Amino acid sequence: MQQMRLYNRSLPQMLNTAQLLLYLNAVLDLLFHFGGSLGIVLALAEAAGAFGLANERKWGYWVALAAASLPVLLIILNFGSLSYFSAIITLLVRGVVVAFLIHPSSRAYKTIYFH
Repeated sequence: MQQMRLYNRSLPQMLNTAQLLLYLNAVLDLLFHFGGSLGIVLALAEAAGAFGLANERKWGYWVALAAASLPVLLIILNFGSLSYFSAIITLLVRGVVVAFLIHPSSRAYKTIYFH
């Protein structure tokens, strides 16, 4: 029987880093109230996606990708109402997670090993 885990260091580097950044983003979303009331749902989705990645589940990959992509979309849509510096920094940090998840090596690993 496979044991449930919060962190899986045997994942490839891209997925491993994405997993850590998703946990970090979830904590920061809760601390700084990113997205208002949607922020709580977003933080839960990021944590659930990271947990799914750690346990090599396909649903975890898709939840992580959706949870990482939603803030990027929200920032792009509201770019004019945010300060440029904070919007660009947030886009860079959030965009890195999306880039790590859609990287070809991450997708190949997901296709072969996730169940």
